[in-house]
Amino acid sequence: MKILFLTISHTLVLTLGFALGVYFLPIIVAERGPSAAEVAAATAAPASQRFEARLRRDLKGSDTFHWGEGRITVTSNAVTHEGKLAPGPDYKLYLAPEFVDDEATFLKIKQQSLRVGEIKSYDGFIVNLPAGTDITRYKAVVIWCERFGEFISAAAYR
Repeated sequence: MKILFLTISHTLVLTLGFALGVYFLPIIVAERGPSAAEVAAATAAPASQRFEARLRRDLKGSDTFHWGEGRITVTSNAVTHEGKLAPGPDYKLYLAPEFVDDEATFLKIKQQSLRVGEIKSYDGFIVNLPAGTDITRYKAVVIWCERFGEFISAAAYR
């Protein structure tokens, strides 16, 4: 009986420790968010090549641990975010051909979407676009947790 109790208690403690590590490690190693001057420089573009949108916490696929809020700006050179993201590992930014608001819908169009880069900050970010990216071919940005296949947030910019 003592061995069974010790096995169960140690398994629970290890599981809890692992779960806390998965949650807190990305927060600990996150890069700092961009300054206002860095965002202004990255979003400087003619009006015809600049789109804005909002990330909202209340999307169908967002929840307590997977959400984003704030302003997204898309230019021909970069995507910037001024706001907050729920912390997590392995976040990727995609340009999508249509707006999606949950995991199942994004998985249907993921192959047609363009993965543009990694998100390493939860207090805003700047992700440079690959050279030659035609932002008018896409209509939305999607933030996706690649490691766990989780929808974080999205915003329609066109």
